[in-house]
Amino acid sequence: MILVTGANGLVGSYLCRELLKQAVPVRALKRKESNLRLVADIADQIQWVDGDVNDIMALEDAMQDITHIYHCAGAIAYTAKHAQQVMRVNQQGTENVVNLALEKQIKKLVHVSSIAALGRTGKTGEHVNEDAPWNMKHLTTPYAQSKFAAEREVWRGIAEGLNAVIINPGLILGAGNWNSGSSKLFETVYRQFPFYTTGITGYVDVRDVVRIAVALMQSDIQNERFVLVSENVIFRDLMFMMADSLGVKRPSKEAGKFLSEIAWRLEWFKSLFSNDEPTVTRQTARIANSITYFDSTKIRQALNYAMIPIQQTITETAQSFLHEKQDGKFHPLG
Repeated sequence: MILVTGANGLVGSYLCRELLKQAVPVRALKRKESNLRLVADIADQIQWVDGDVNDIMALEDAMQDITHIYHCAGAIAYTAKHAQQVMRVNQQGTENVVNLALEKQIKKLVHVSSIAALGRTGKTGEHVNEDAPWNMKHLTTPYAQSKFAAEREVWRGIAEGLNAVIINPGLILGAGNWNSGSSKLFETVYRQFPFYTTGITGYVDVRDVVRIAVALMQSDIQNERFVLVSENVIFRDLMFMMADSLGVKRPSKEAGKFLSEIAWRLEWFKSLFSNDEPTVTRQTARIANSITYFDSTKIRQALNYAMIPIQQTITETAQSFLHEKQDGKFHPLG
């Protein structure tokens, strides 16, 4: 029996679908109020346990008779006011998962982290891999700090005897909740958002993330971390590909560092008078203009794995988005 945390999220939902294709029995943890839209077609094939990673009793119930765990649950936010909540879910939640995994002698854990947890020097054009030392001073957000802290819990578990693997995906693309996370980019471009930046970062298809996670779980590989990036792409080019695939006008105005600095300040000021999260923060504005190349050589060689080209990911995700606009139904990528 496999336990998946965060099963109703982008990675978790595709992971459950992949495991069920392989006839693997799946148990999943969810909050009572969780939106199961991304797993609606497979929800009746999953054994659900109500609770979350900070609910010790529910987490302990979820781990009964479990042999392997995919820890995909996590909170995403980039503003300081949500820093404590993000740390509580990502760091403390992972601490709870690790502690119970050790107690129950789980055979293996795959922890889904992020490239945000990788160290950077802040230098333009730097190349980052699994060995980059963490540095709080450069391009860190409350989210990045929480993911790094979560990884430390996994490494602590490894030191205490846990068999675990960590994956660090780039920005994950795929059909999901169009109003949140990375999938929101498609909605943003569809509405003909006029601005783009020329920063560079790493992107990966959600299907690659789950297939690699499953392959690592089934392998003898342990106590390692892996960067998962298909391509490093200029954000402008990414938005152009999205616009072309969606059949809308490309964004035409470059938001350089100066405009980005103005944008995050305006968003911050607007958020003071509303309950809405700012769409741009100081950290995300600077990251959007930074140039960083992420190296996924290690995972490609370890599994002899060829990743899906980002153009294909965008084309197929845009088709899913447009189909949903027509019939109101979620169309997961095949």
